Amino acid sequence: MNATILQLHHREAFERTVTRAIAAGAGAGLVQLVSTRVGLPVPLSWLVPAAVVLACARGDRWDRLLLGGLGVGLTALPYALGMAPAWTVASGAAVAGALLVRARLSERGAEGQVAEARPTLFHFGLGGALGAGLCLAGLEVARVFAARLADMATPALLAAGVTGGILGLFVGLSAVAAHLALSADPVEARAEELIPRLAGDFRTQCERALSLYRQCGQSLALLPREPAREELARTLARITRDAVELAAEWAGVEAQLEERAQAELQAEREELERSARATTDVVARRQLEAAAASLAEEVERLGELKQRRERILARLRAEVALLERARVALLSLRSGQAQLKAAELSALARRFRALSSVQWEEGQGLDTVATQASLAHIPPVQPAEEGPPVPGGISRIRDS
Repeated sequence: MNATILQLHHREAFERTVTRAIAAGAGAGLVQLVSTRVGLPVPLSWLVPAAVVLACARGDRWDRLLLGGLGVGLTALPYALGMAPAWTVASGAAVAGALLVRARLSERGAEGQVAEARPTLFHFGLGGALGAGLCLAGLEVARVFAARLADMATPALLAAGVTGGILGLFVGLSAVAAHLALSADPVEARAEELIPRLAGDFRTQCERALSLYRQCGQSLALLPREPAREELARTLARITRDAVELAAEWAGVEAQLEERAQAELQAEREELERSARATTDVVARRQLEAAAASLAEEVERLGELKQRRERILARLRAEVALLERARVALLSLRSGQAQLKAAELSALARRFRALSSVQWEEGQGLDTVATQASLAHIPPVQPAEEGPPVPGGISRIRDS
């Protein structure tokens, strides 16, 4: 089996989720005992998934409120629809499993992640399937334990806590879907796809950009979750993606810009010129001279491409330098109070967004001007002039 699938991402976070799920399940078991004593029994198969989602909700205040509301409402919806007991339990637990995946995504910050693996729609479906299956299995295990505890005359509070904790353990294990076979960061995946196709300075600069992008991601993960962090993450992702895409556009041009290719064109041009001078036929001489002129334009065009390559490479180096500045600036934010971190992060996000926009606009403007200047040197195509009629040809037609 693929080792990537077996890799467990952020094991400590998964262990915290399972621990919270056990505690929430035990609390739900006590609530179920109290509801039974007062004559309003609430099914444990609903209380435990809802309590697990409430205990494991993460993110900012609105994320927690939304996850908590969905955890209580959607897990209770199957019980109001009057489905079969097994389908009712499985449906509510499936919702809880999917919400646990969303809770993990909210904790990390979906928009503030840089160079981090993240769950996708597949993982939401996997979480739902695991939640349904594990909850059904856990319910049977909890019933067996409840019967054994009753035979041992275990106190009701202890028995209710143990039963609810066992079911909470099984529901919490469905959160493993948010930690297995995660999808790579889109920018990182695109860079790893394109870098092997590059060569020379372009490959070196892109590898450096990807390394800086990952280092910035490590520093961002240690900072408080703020809107400025998400804005800075989007800016860093755009800078890195633009740098890699820019280099990829020139991957197919590198071979044409080699000195050997230009030397071969020059040698072929000189050979055509020598053949044109040596021939005595007028038509052949004109054809050879036209071919030599065409190769001369091609050699000149290669020189222009070389100059444009230097501008593109300079622009790529500027974007890598901007990533280096971001890395150093983020390192300085690791220490200090949370309020100062938030204020400095907001200022840093605004500054790098402005620098990135200005740098991109300047690069586009210079590239447009250079392209227009090169097009201005291309002479317009002149229409072919019609030669004078050949009298001999006319007379031959008339004679015929």
